[in-house]
Amino acid sequence: SPRATCFVIPRSGGASNQQNRYLTTHHVQQKDRISQQGSSSADFERRINAPLLPSLQDDEEDTNNQLRNRNDQDDTSAASSSSPNFNVVSNLVNELGEKLLDKSNNALPKQQQKQRTTSTSSSYSQSSLSRISKAHRSMMAKTSNMRRQRFVTGKYPLYVTVKQNPTKKWLGLAESQICLNGTNIEKSLASYDIFHWLEEDERRELHGDYELLSMELLAEIHVKKPGYVNILPKRGAGSSLTSPPLFDWKSWKSRDSISNGDDQPQPLPPLNEEDLSEQERLWITGFSLTKNRGELRTLDVETGAMSYVNEITARAIKWPNEVASIPRQQYVMNHHPTNSSSTFASSNGEQLEDALLVTDGFLVPGKDKGGLYVVQNPTNSATERRVCLTGVTNLQGDIINGESDWFYHRAVWMDMTGDGRQSILAARAKLPLLQGSSQDDNGTLGKGQLVWLERPMPHTFDVRTGTPLDVDGTVFDPFRPSNTPWKLRILDEGPDVMFSVADLDPQDDTIEVIASQFFSKKLSLHSIKLGLEPKVTFRRVIDDRCGAAFSSVLADLDGLTTMQQADAAHYPMVVDSGSTVVSLNSNDAFSHLLVTSHECSYADSSGETDEHHASTTDTEDFKSEVTASSDGSTSVSSTTQSKIDGGSLFAYRVPIGKDAWKTKPWIRSVIATGFKVQGQLSNMINPGAPGFVYSFFPTREGGIGSDKKWHRPLIGLSGDCAESAYILRPIEEDTIEVGEDRSTKYALMCEIKCSSTVGSLAVGYDDFYTTVAEQQSGYAKIYVPCYEQDKVLVFALGSGEDEVDDGW
Repeated sequence: SPRATCFVIPRSGGASNQQNRYLTTHHVQQKDRISQQGSSSADFERRINAPLLPSLQDDEEDTNNQLRNRNDQDDTSAASSSSPNFNVVSNLVNELGEKLLDKSNNALPKQQQKQRTTSTSSSYSQSSLSRISKAHRSMMAKTSNMRRQRFVTGKYPLYVTVKQNPTKKWLGLAESQICLNGTNIEKSLASYDIFHWLEEDERRELHGDYELLSMELLAEIHVKKPGYVNILPKRGAGSSLTSPPLFDWKSWKSRDSISNGDDQPQPLPPLNEEDLSEQERLWITGFSLTKNRGELRTLDVETGAMSYVNEITARAIKWPNEVASIPRQQYVMNHHPTNSSSTFASSNGEQLEDALLVTDGFLVPGKDKGGLYVVQNPTNSATERRVCLTGVTNLQGDIINGESDWFYHRAVWMDMTGDGRQSILAARAKLPLLQGSSQDDNGTLGKGQLVWLERPMPHTFDVRTGTPLDVDGTVFDPFRPSNTPWKLRILDEGPDVMFSVADLDPQDDTIEVIASQFFSKKLSLHSIKLGLEPKVTFRRVIDDRCGAAFSSVLADLDGLTTMQQADAAHYPMVVDSGSTVVSLNSNDAFSHLLVTSHECSYADSSGETDEHHASTTDTEDFKSEVTASSDGSTSVSSTTQSKIDGGSLFAYRVPIGKDAWKTKPWIRSVIATGFKVQGQLSNMINPGAPGFVYSFFPTREGGIGSDKKWHRPLIGLSGDCAESAYILRPIEEDTIEVGEDRSTKYALMCEIKCSSTVGSLAVGYDDFYTTVAEQQSGYAKIYVPCYEQDKVLVFALGSGEDEVDDGW
């Protein structure tokens, strides 16, 4: 069975008394700044001996048992001692910490000194520190990081390197530690603590000039081969989960000791719709080249409870990609004196099914027979069920009747027929590597199609209640095996990976799909007339010199949300932004299209890395005019093609005016370029960089404070085979060159070097497991999957100022 574990990075502050038995945490008390804070020895004694979480007490006991077996030299002295009641900090404390404890003990009353001495000596004899060699003890003192790993961003870019602490990994602790610009965080000028040594006026000046934010490595989630991470509403998929299944602890805790002891988790209380309305759930999909199964897990952001789909679902969906919520189909009862009937109602997306739409497949032989799957009641061991919408599957989950040679990366729910039915719009691709030459007349290796799957109609409606009924008189279920697979129709050729949907002319009856064509190396537009038989009525190629176009999302880089509604009315409208990070909702105005060029350009083979290998172009932006010719092809005129180096991030400004999007050029600017593939054995199959692009704000409201100074979003990038995640911040320049797009001016704020493939990013705003992890409420949490390292890193943004005054 797939297993998962989550660790909270060690930090300062007392442990919470509220326990959660479904999340493995190591919350270590910090023992610093005592003199600056003016804490008394009694207060220090209270904080350092705060009650442990019961699960941590059990964890430490088992840790000590294993360490006792590892060291025969101290086995005799430790065997007769009782279980430790000292804080888990004793497992990591160095010699300086012991001296601090001795000094604080001298200031206590005699009776408390006696109790403290007894407790401390017993704990120290039982601690892991006392039972390992001096060499390991010294290594722990040097590598253990007991401070919150916080830093601040500003005018200059930060290069954050995530390293693994081998000692903590051996002990089963959260093992990730970060370095800033090549140095330890405690010694860096970007350290949060050093920043707060500045005067208040100096800090305020930094905030005003550079829109400073703080970042913190908050936690790490241990899962197998994480590829895609998605934040979805908690009220949808997974809402019926009331008792999360067990999962393995780290190596220092065996599964048998959990399932046979008092650690058996109690069922969670059911939550009502009001509790679930705004809460988030993290979904993590994973895959492997060698295993004939996929990985699909979920984590409750609030409680830290982890769950996973059953083995039958995992073996059927072998390469899960993007997942999406499923809107609940609405019906309206039309009352008539002689003949009442029901019709479909347009969905507003607020009511969701307890089900998950999963796209599946990849170009790797053996994984290329993908499809679209619906998993009902996912992770609910009693009622989970999966169905394939693109074919009939056998008992092993393989498609035996349907078009199984295609794989899918993205699918969205859309009313394609105009009658309120929520059908599916998707792009699919195939790359028949084992079927000889698969190139078309244009030399394109692969093939893509834009398709839609029609939601089946109920057989009839109940005349009294309007309930939709099936042929046998039971309540109609569109995902019932007798109603699947859904009827699939091809809309157009070309789109193969990602796409977004817009309404470029709200006055007509069409919607526009803007698709990146990875195999054809194009960016195309397809205008679809909605109706009982949807069809493409207009198409054009926006750019055929963009390289291997991968991710394409709609973005508001002009700050239209801060404008008056009348001023933004002439802008195109969003139908589906194309991004799993929702910064634009349906019917919002947008100004640009963001596209990544997924290129395979390798970094320096010598192993030397350039700190600025993925750089923003600032005043040297690449600009081009994309013009359409009479035959529908395009040409890009530019004299600065040499400035494009490797993978890039482009921004296209949408032409404004009646039918301008059909006839006028889409002006292209380069926001960032120079993304290089890090050559690894795991990157041998179709390597490229960067991956997906996202736009988001530091807070859920879209700005910091009432002044809304963040009127332009941040931009996030998953580096994919560049093995990094990137965050870009908007910059304002007083002077720009003629023809430059001021809205596309961005600078690198932070690069997170993970030393593993970063296939995607997720951004949420719910506080992450607040009972243990301290964080600034309401700010974005960035989830970074590290594929080869089997973990997801959780970073938290903040304002750069503490919410609570600590009194010093």
